[in-house]
Amino acid sequence: MFSKKEFIKKSVDTITVGIKVVTFKEGDYHIVYCQALELSAYGETEAKARKRFDEEIKIFFDETSRKGTLEKLLLQLGWTLKKMPQPKYEPPKFKNRVQRHESSFTERIAIPV
Repeated sequence: MFSKKEFIKKSVDTITVGIKVVTFKEGDYHIVYCQALELSAYGETEAKARKRFDEEIKIFFDETSRKGTLEKLLLQLGWTLKKMPQPKYEPPKFKNRVQRHESSFTERIAIPV
């Protein structure tokens, strides 16, 4: 069971958010999955899967920021955004859909503002 709390930290040009990420093995591959962003990656080892997942997150934020669709997409995924008094993103709360996960961790992501 995931025991760490999700967290939010504001800096000048980003909001850092902790999101729940689960890892599990399916066949010969390790899967890393984040329900809050609907992102996943896989690899022959957990380390390779995590590295690919980090690359996916970077691409996700680079592309959605470049296109101007980040806020809209996060809201579609169930995130909340409070703009006053300071911008604050909150990831959606989920019941654990992935029942067979071996472990979970908090991934820190920097959301551009």
